[in-house]
Amino acid sequence: MPVVTESPAKRLQEAIRGQVVADAPLGPYTSFRIGGPATLLAVPADREDLKTVLAFAKSERLPVHVLGGGSNTLVRDAGFRGIAIRLNAFQVLERRDNDIAAGAGVRIGRLLAFGCRQGLSGLEVLSGVPGTVGGAVWGNAGAWGGATADTLTTVDLVTASGDERRLSRSDSPFRYRASGLPEGSVVVQAAFALAPDDPAAIRRRISGYLVRRNASQPVEYRSAGSIFKNPPDDYAGRLVERAGLKGTRIGNAMISTKHGNYIVNLGGARAADVLALAAIARERVRTIAGVELELEIKVVGEE
Repeated sequence: MPVVTESPAKRLQEAIRGQVVADAPLGPYTSFRIGGPATLLAVPADREDLKTVLAFAKSERLPVHVLGGGSNTLVRDAGFRGIAIRLNAFQVLERRDNDIAAGAGVRIGRLLAFGCRQGLSGLEVLSGVPGTVGGAVWGNAGAWGGATADTLTTVDLVTASGDERRLSRSDSPFRYRASGLPEGSVVVQAAFALAPDDPAAIRRRISGYLVRRNASQPVEYRSAGSIFKNPPDDYAGRLVERAGLKGTRIGNAMISTKHGNYIVNLGGARAADVLALAAIARERVRTIAGVELELEIKVVGEE
């Protein structure tokens, strides 16, 4: 009789308490709302589940991508032949003296609201930044001259080999839009050192940043945030605007008319459209300004 082999999804589901979905479309889990399916989507219930998922991926020789809140991410149209991980269950959020500990799955907006209620200041510069704590730490997300690493004290990781590690801020070479954390590791929790302040004053600063963001960025459309990193001593959006590309459209993707460093989904855009626009912008800026723009978004999956 032929041997009946259980599907990878079933085998992984039997090994963890969390959820596993086969051939899961990833677009709905990204801020762009673009992208094909992952071979598997895993939502671990805890750190032990996460270790099991990473071990399974290694044994099956499947790459792993942690989606976080799905911002700063473009999934290709053909999808991702690997395991996508969402850390929804990692929701620790607690005050420890003047520090806040936050799980990787905590939304940045929720973290800021908690800090405000606790009268703890230092995170306001992240107001309006989409995504989760884990993604913000991994990519050192920031805005208005500030960054996640500014108040970060420790990061808890699960490494690719399944070990748990706690790193201090000084253990990793954080820089502009990068953390330098060990490749293949997954952020599960972070702690931030903050300063006591009047909640009303914190709330006013948050509101001020949100007003600035809403006035300058195309928040009315789906996007992945800034497409390019800012080059030294300049702004990617300014260079794209100088190249005369604002409003340029391919399919249902368009370089924003409000901010040159945003490509927006007008509805039903494909990843190929977004990447084609990014390529045009890079080529034109290179020609006009002699500057090589570097993608800030993470492109995931197969061409």
